[in-house]
Amino acid sequence: MVKSEKSKHATVKLYWIFAGILCVITLVEWLIFRNEELRSNATFMVPALSILSLMKFSMVCGWYMHLRYDNKILMKVFGFSAFMAAVTFGILLLAI
Repeated sequence: MVKSEKSKHATVKLYWIFAGILCVITLVEWLIFRNEELRSNATFMVPALSILSLMKFSMVCGWYMHLRYDNKILMKVFGFSAFMAAVTFGILLLAI
């Protein structure tokens, strides 16, 4: 017989905290893009926006899609896919 783990769902307050964090990250992205000096500096803007977007992607996949309650292999698949997409994007940026 398999031992079942009882997973406790988060409270509404915790969902609001995560939503607030996502809003702050989005605000930082918007401020970076809105700043004329930073926008003209592609060597800063592209990696900064890519990292922030990857953070948001992992938070949404891990938290709102409830992957923390699923089999751990699914989180590894999402993480590896995001990593490979970032590597591919980086290689393409260096090739330009």
